[in-house]
Amino acid sequence: MIRSFGIARLAAIIGVTTGVAIALGLIVIRASEAPMALLYADLDFKEGQELATRLEQEGVKYDLRERGGRVSVYAASNDGASLKVKLAGDGFVAGTREVGYEIFDEQDALGATSFQQNINRLRALEGELARTIASIGGVRSARVHLVLPERELFSRENRQSTASIVVDAPAGLDKRSVRAIVNLASSAVPGLAPARVTILDSSGDLLASGQEGDDPLAASGGVDERIAATEARIRRTVEDLVGRIVGPENLRVQVAADIDFSRITETANIIDPDSQTVLSATSVEDASNSSDPALTRGVTVANQLPEAQIVDPQALAAAASSSRRTEETTNYEMTRTVRNEVREMGGVKRLSVAVALNSPATTDAAGVSVPAPRSEEELTRITALVRSAIGYNAARGDQVEVIETSFAAGAPAQAQGTVATAAPARGLSADQIMRGAEFSAIALVALALIVFVLRPLLTPAAAPTTAIAQTSPMRELPAIAAA
Repeated sequence: MIRSFGIARLAAIIGVTTGVAIALGLIVIRASEAPMALLYADLDFKEGQELATRLEQEGVKYDLRERGGRVSVYAASNDGASLKVKLAGDGFVAGTREVGYEIFDEQDALGATSFQQNINRLRALEGELARTIASIGGVRSARVHLVLPERELFSRENRQSTASIVVDAPAGLDKRSVRAIVNLASSAVPGLAPARVTILDSSGDLLASGQEGDDPLAASGGVDERIAATEARIRRTVEDLVGRIVGPENLRVQVAADIDFSRITETANIIDPDSQTVLSATSVEDASNSSDPALTRGVTVANQLPEAQIVDPQALAAAASSSRRTEETTNYEMTRTVRNEVREMGGVKRLSVAVALNSPATTDAAGVSVPAPRSEEELTRITALVRSAIGYNAARGDQVEVIETSFAAGAPAQAQGTVATAAPARGLSADQIMRGAEFSAIALVALALIVFVLRPLLTPAAAPTTAIAQTSPMRELPAIAAA
């Protein structure tokens, strides 16, 4: 039977069989190998080289993959967690290029000068702070530079500490994360105020200028964020209240808030004139007597002579005078009120709220859906509810508009931002999916070789019956004619 195949067909059979065997062997070998699991990602080239050296020393097969200037290391290990623990025990931890407090474990404190100790302390503080910042979500790595001035002897001036931080955040950092880093640094470094912290990203963009602590707007998260937060809060309040009446899909709310960001400090000294209290009273009385000196001369020899002038007693009485003065002083104390009022920023100056309601639909006699508008009384009640929910104040010019209209088809889905997305495969990693795809491709190739190549080669050739069928009737014609 084998001889009937021929040399060419026999060689093809052997070749196909060998190829299928090799493919099946590769599948078995690939399945028996340890999977290439992701060990570390987002490493720089220096860390990748160090990790590769350690894996070679451990005899672990690895694979380096570069993407976007960063290195990911895949290792052939059935237990990646135990390998990470072992590497950490040997002193390797991803993202720990900065030296921390372990610097004091490697040096002899007795042989180090005070200058070296201060430098090591500064390096350790910078490294530990950089590690902590790098552990924040969204931050790949961080570099910290601190300036801790020492107070000189006999100096009254106390210079403040400063910090400069450079963060590598591929997705960027929002204001909340930046403020968190500023507060973290100011709390970790002695004598460091939040106003003395400067933060930059890897692109050179300034995230915190080091003077934001002096700006009340920066401390509050920015003007735009405050306005957006206020508008979102009011919008959620209206949607939650009115949405329970008309349904959340039949309601659209837009809020425009005018926020006052001016900070006003007022000092008032108020005196009540009706509340008088006697604090002190003083009374002074003054009495004095006076007479003409010419009429009141003393007793002399000239007065005793017969020809001397006799003074009239009445004239003497008229020449004498007396006076009396009375002075009273009363001090009153009035009620005094001193009021210091500080109006912080963030007050609402004016609100404008627009509410759009979807008209309910009903079916007419012909079975056609037609809108059924709400009554004016119902719209008035909804308007009153909205005004009560937002704290409507006509004195400041608030406006509330509630209208009813028919929403366009598909508007609720677009407004809610619902986008149909394919659910990711759960329970399978990307590597497992790729390995499954490889096995499926190899199996399909092997099956195709068997069906389309090996099977036709093993099938024997059919006997040539066509010629016999064509010639056999011709041989019977003479017999028929003779009959």
